[in-house]
Amino acid sequence: MSLSPRLNSILEMIDGQYDHIWDCCCDHGYLGQAILQAKPEAKVHFLDVVESITNKLEKHLAGSDYSIERWQVHCEDLQKLRLALPETATNIQHRHLLIIAGVGGDLTLDMVQAVLQHNPNCDIDFLICPVRQLHKVRSGVKTLGLGLVNEKIVKDGGRYYEAIHLSTLSDVEIPAVGGLMWDLAKDDHKEYLRQNISHYQRMQAQGNEGVRKILAEYMSLQELSA
Repeated sequence: MSLSPRLNSILEMIDGQYDHIWDCCCDHGYLGQAILQAKPEAKVHFLDVVESITNKLEKHLAGSDYSIERWQVHCEDLQKLRLALPETATNIQHRHLLIIAGVGGDLTLDMVQAVLQHNPNCDIDFLICPVRQLHKVRSGVKTLGLGLVNEKIVKDGGRYYEAIHLSTLSDVEIPAVGGLMWDLAKDDHKEYLRQNISHYQRMQAQGNEGVRKILAEYMSLQELSA
């Protein structure tokens, strides 16, 4: 199965031992199926709120070679998800990775916040790849008590994305404009930085003075690369 550059980058960023990996808003389940192949030690959960999607996916997986013990399909709203699985009754602590990709920044933040609120005693990692509003997302997850694990700039179909790995167990500060993901010796990264600067320059020119600090943060990255 061939993944898009965006999904393949997310797959490559799954670094660590997880008991449960959740492909949230899974759609066709391509990423989750790739995880089944790449991470045989983890149980993979496919979650989507659309029943027709989950029914079709469950039927496909049931006819596959994957053991039913290794996967589970959930037709559920992520913002109502409870991670208290039966094993927790025996005081076994399970580590979860939730992947949220392909949705807008506001919804991504709402989802992460809801999962944390409903599962306060769980060790949870998030691998998020929002479609827009990256600065807002980064600032928001920072206030939720998450720390940075890893981050990467991804170009896919002419668009740039940021894949960000976060954890309740990390105390590494989340940079508002990104940090270790930048390699400004690369032309793609320079172009992505120019796009961000141009975007906030336009907003400021339209009278939005609230973006002055954000623009300055991106400009400082450009100055470092000079």
